[in-house]
Amino acid sequence: MQKILIMERINRNDYIALVCSLLGKGEAVVLTGHRRAGKSCILELLAAELSEKGNVIYIDMENPENADLVTFRELSERIKGAVVEGRSNYVLIDEVQEVEEFEKALRYWVKQDGVDVVVTGSNAAMLSSDIANSFAGRYHRVHVSSLDYKEFLIFYGLEDSDNAFSQYLRWGGLPFLYRIPLEDERTRTEYLGSIYDTIFVKDIVRRKNVRNVSLLDNLARFVADNSGRVFSANSIAKYLKGGEMAVSANTVGEYMDALCDTYMIDRVKRYDIKGKSVFEQQDKYYFEDLGLRNYLCRDKRALDIEKVLEGAVYLKLKRSGHEVYVGQLNGKEIDFVARRGDEVIYVQVALQVTGEETYERELTSSTLNATRPSERKRSRRSLLSQFGNLKLIKDNYPKYVVTMDPNVGLIHDSGIVACTARQFLLNLDI
Repeated sequence: MQKILIMERINRNDYIALVCSLLGKGEAVVLTGHRRAGKSCILELLAAELSEKGNVIYIDMENPENADLVTFRELSERIKGAVVEGRSNYVLIDEVQEVEEFEKALRYWVKQDGVDVVVTGSNAAMLSSDIANSFAGRYHRVHVSSLDYKEFLIFYGLEDSDNAFSQYLRWGGLPFLYRIPLEDERTRTEYLGSIYDTIFVKDIVRRKNVRNVSLLDNLARFVADNSGRVFSANSIAKYLKGGEMAVSANTVGEYMDALCDTYMIDRVKRYDIKGKSVFEQQDKYYFEDLGLRNYLCRDKRALDIEKVLEGAVYLKLKRSGHEVYVGQLNGKEIDFVARRGDEVIYVQVALQVTGEETYERELTSSTLNATRPSERKRSRRSLLSQFGNLKLIKDNYPKYVVTMDPNVGLIHDSGIVACTARQFLLNLDI
């Protein structure tokens, strides 16, 4: 078996603990997430921890030494030759989707006594309905996200501050980036570009046999520039037609599915709060990493901080285990309806007040740069009195307004809490 080289690693203990809690139950554990989100690091750390408890069979499918593992039969034979009778065996496979029909091998080994199986994958196709059926429900999915803000501070050795938060919103949470100095903007940008290119070429163009590469790239950039806006395949097709790129709505839909299958982009459905049903059209899309999103919008990033902030709040909700929707109530929009078991929370994201219409939509505030006492006083008054769309919701679940205003503190009114983005991202249970 190949030797596992463990470079300097910073533990993401919650993931390690979760995976360990799922072992010994006769189910495969599947770590999903886009490339370089940290799945391989978690798998290596897991291998180091499990090596003290039993026999670890570690297979990295991106290692040239494993180029001969093409089919499920070859994979199964490799595992068979490494299993030690009478010991606990842990089969850990990185980027398992590189093996044809890998699920056939895993389906067999997950049933064997004394064998646990943990795999990673960077494409949602590995969890298609056919594969799920082949496992007969005997797998547990753990989604690995980029670093959240709290982890970002730990990785970079930073204290929570305006500057640290700005760096997080700009560069996102790809774990490897902490090895590149924050001031080395050129190298950091090149790294983000290399990750996008890898996802684009290896996980989409080649795997999906995409013919219109230019269209796919334009769609990725369109989603980045319109993050947090509601649109459909039809509306995108009409937009592209206006730019002299004729394409059908069906093709746009297929390519959007391909982008989402890489876990680079998430599709978020709209939820009717009153009718408690999910709309099947007009979705929103968010990038799973802020840095990748900003890379595609690097010429416009400074102009759309509200989109980035909304994306950061979405990622926090998702990382906290919530199923996230965009809320609709009597024609009004709630930025996020987040469900976790029987729990529900509502969140509005706000940056600045521009007029009475904005006041009525959401509790909001002045920008970070609005420091004049008169502006702060007016903002504070609006925070206390204007909770907009959230007041239309008559249930007793928690409601938040998240803002960039550092002067907001924690304000409670009518069961609604207004807090800064940093407060929310560091402590969701405010």
